[in-house]
Amino acid sequence: MGFEARIIEFLQGGRTPFFDVAFQVISLVGSYVGAVALVIFFLIFKRRYAFFFLLTYGFTYLVQSALKNHFMRERPFNAYDTIVSIGDKVTSFSMPSGHTVCAVLIAMFLGFYLFSVMKGRGARALITVSLVVYVLLVMLSRMYLGKHYLTDVLAGAGLGMMMGALGLLLLIFTFKKDYVKKKEPKKENK
Repeated sequence: MGFEARIIEFLQGGRTPFFDVAFQVISLVGSYVGAVALVIFFLIFKRRYAFFFLLTYGFTYLVQSALKNHFMRERPFNAYDTIVSIGDKVTSFSMPSGHTVCAVLIAMFLGFYLFSVMKGRGARALITVSLVVYVLLVMLSRMYLGKHYLTDVLAGAGLGMMMGALGLLLLIFTFKKDYVKKKEPKKENK
């Protein structure tokens, strides 16, 4: 039995009804539900972000689906009798974790927006820590629920970071004038 299966068994060894529900909710927030909530948020506060998030999310979903079909990795609960599938039924392959990809995209776009409106170091540190914890909880939830191995969620995080960075760069270059600091003209001494 692989070390990744032992990690999931360890996590599921502490199963309680509370954790079962809590991790299902966390997992849901790292799925299309969280993505839809973010799009609504952006439509209210910053419409262009909604468009670029949807564009990035849609393209990333296609890439992630192609990778799942390429690797064709069996889900942990199908591969090991000792691992239970908790919650929703999934039939697709395991690698990479789509929930983790989605959570990383949400965190990157939300973080980018919040950094643009909150300039204080303390606020930015709180935003960063909160979004990192959010992504880590989604990753943990996918393993606890028996849906993914550690390498699945790590691959999902890597794919999400790469695609999120491309999406944000596209946003920045499209609206370069809004993101480039304007230089103040030099004052002449008379």
